[in-house]
Order: sequence, then C-alpha cells, then structure tokens
Amino acid sequence: HKQIFGSTMFSQALLRSRVVQRSLLAASRRQAALSKRSKRNFCTAKTSEATAKTANPAPPPPPGNQGGGSGMYLIGLAALAGGGYYFKDEISKQLGIGAEKVKSEIEIDSGKLKEELDKVEAKIKAAVPVIEEKVEEIKTDAKETVKDVVEGAKEVDYDAVRAAIVDILDADDYDDGSYGPVLVRLAWHSAGTYDKNTKKGGSEGAAMRFSPESAWDANAGLHVARAKLEPIKAKFPGITYSDLWSLAGTVAIEEMGGPTFKWRPGRKDHDDSHEKLPDGLLPDADGRDKLDKPSDHLRDIFYRMGFNDKEIVCLSGAHALGRCHEDRSGFWGPWTYAPTTFSNEYYRLLLEERWSKKRTHKGGEWKGPEQYENPSGELMMLPTDMALVWDEKMLPYVKEYAADEDKFMADFAKAW
Repeated sequence: HKQIFGSTMFSQALLRSRVVQRSLLAASRRQAALSKRSKRNFCTAKTSEATAKTANPAPPPPPGNQGGGSGMYLIGLAALAGGGYYFKDEISKQLGIGAEKVKSEIEIDSGKLKEELDKVEAKIKAAVPVIEEKVEEIKTDAKETVKDVVEGAKEVDYDAVRAAIVDILDADDYDDGSYGPVLVRLAWHSAGTYDKNTKKGGSEGAAMRFSPESAWDANAGLHVARAKLEPIKAKFPGITYSDLWSLAGTVAIEEMGGPTFKWRPGRKDHDDSHEKLPDGLLPDADGRDKLDKPSDHLRDIFYRMGFNDKEIVCLSGAHALGRCHEDRSGFWGPWTYAPTTFSNEYYRLLLEERWSKKRTHKGGEWKGPEQYENPSGELMMLPTDMALVWDEKMLPYVKEYAADEDKFMADFAKAW
C-alpha cells in the first residue's frame, strides 16, 4: 500500500482497520467473561473427577487454540479482510489512474515521434526536386562540355597549329639554336604532376600559368617556353593552353628526329580558382630524400603516375635533348654532343663514358650542386641519370636502348 498510494493513504488504512479491531475486541471480551463464569461452576461440580485425573493429565491444547489467542487471530483476519474490502475501490481507482497516465505518456511520445517523422518526410520531399534539378544541371553541363570540346576541336586547325610550332623552333639566339628542348620540358613538366590514384594533376588544366606552380624550382626557366607559345595561342584562340603545351612538346620531338606520335586534343584549361597542386610532384635531380639511392626517388615519382622501371628508363632518354642552366636549376651543361637531336645517344654515353663528380668549372672550383662530368668536362649527368646504371634492375634497359635505337623510339612513342 505504501509503495502504491503513499504513506498518508496507508496511515488512513491503518486507522480504519483499528476501528474494526476495537469493535471485534469488545465482543471478544464479553464472550471471554461469560466463558469464565461457566468454567467456575463447572469446576466446582467436577472436583472429584479432576482430582482423579491428576495422575494422568491430558496434554495441553495447542497454543493457537487457547481462548484469548484464538480471538486475537480472528480479530487480525477480520481487520485485514475489512481493510481490503474497504479499499478495493480505492486500489482499483489508483491503479486505473496509473495505467491512464502511462497510456497518456505513450500517446504523447508516439505523437512527438510521428511529428518528427513527418518533418523529416517533408524535408525529403522538398529536397527531391532540388536534387533532380541539380542532376539535370550536371547532365546539361556534361553535354555542353563534350559539345564544346568537339566543336572546339572542329574550329581549331591543328595542322596549322603544328606548322606554327615548327616555325618557332629554330632560333640562333637561344641555347643550341632551338627552342625544341625547352618546349619538350614544358610539356613533360605539365604532364608530370599526374597522380593515378587521385586522378589529379597532369596536362589537364595548364596550372603552370598560375602561382604557385609557375614558381616551383622544378619549373624554373619554363616561362621562356610559355611566352614563346603565346603568339600561337593568340592566333588560334580555340586551342587550350593544355593542348598547346602538349602538342608543342610532341611536335618538337618529332621535328628533332624522334618518333611519330598519335596525339589528340581535348584537354581543358582551369582558371586560377582551381585547386592548387602541392610542390614536390616532379623529380629532383639529386634524388631528394633518397640521395644514397636516387633510383628509388625516381620510382616514387614515376610509380605515382603509373609507370614502371622500363618506362622510367625510356622517358629519361629525352635527356638526349637540351642542357642544364646554372641560373635555373643550378646544374650546368648538356647531356650529349647533339642536344637538339633526339636519339639513343644518352644511353650510349651513360655506359661508355667515365663519369666522375664535377670539381671544377671554367678554370675555377665548382660550387654548384652535385653532378657528374665526363673526362673532358663538356658533358654532364645528374645523380638521377647515374641512378639508371647504378640500379641493377634499371641497368638492363639502359643497355637494351643503347644497343637498339629503333626499340627505344618505339617504346618512347608509347610511354610519351
């Protein structure tokens, strides 16, 4: 009772039970007095009989059957019965109230849940048209992009662009008489940022037009190549910078004696707001953090782009072209005696010349970064060039290309 109705109600129950108990107790006492008088009369008449039985007394009655105890037992039962009967309606009432309260709370919680679900459903319904609209926009943009690329390709006369590139290659006042090698370097450094896993970087975007990529140490001096191509871009505005740079390097290799490539347009340019690439995507000539084994540095860079060891050696053959500049990379000198001719001479020289660290330069001490030179000091090799003959897995490919120029040309056309 106390747990269900509280201490006050329980006290009321006890009080009412005691009223019933007192009434029953008074009746019991009257019955006990009459019984006592009857017993005295009975004992006087039967004295002789009681004396006779003294020697063999009967066993005492059980404690529960003695006069006063029996009355109180009945009184307790009556009190409990009376109290229970008196409170049956109250108990039912209180239990009913508790059940109604629980039911009410459940209904409230269910109502709140339904209300929240209705809100979520409404939001979803409201979002569906927006999502469908965005999907249609994406489809439309994709179609327009494809259309732009196709129409742009139709509008550009790529044969005329090729001819314009050929016209700017020869220049008596630049390096070894040709802009070809620096255009090859521009195309390569534009493509060499590619990451096969993230699909970011590469020729797409022509991000070298903007900072910070234009200011990377690896791209020092490439402003010359970009500026040289600007008149062609102005003459053929339909071509993207991405396509122009790629095509310029390709045409330069072909014009300097290299293989014929299957080149195609379609690269798009990004604006300056596009995600910037991190520095360090292009190889360092000294091997960067792999100074003791620069071939592993080359693997770090080229594997990221999806190349293997053979393709690393093959693409390195482009060092048959051009030279290094102290005011750009800090290194100095050409790799071969014919820096404007694409050939397998690079591999032959790697194997046949004796290469040692450069100590002097133009009669003085060499103060530039570590590089290697042949006995005459006219040619040079970078640490990452020497890595191709130092690495036991790459050396066989160097020997293969040194012995077979046709094989080198064919493999380069595929790798480029």
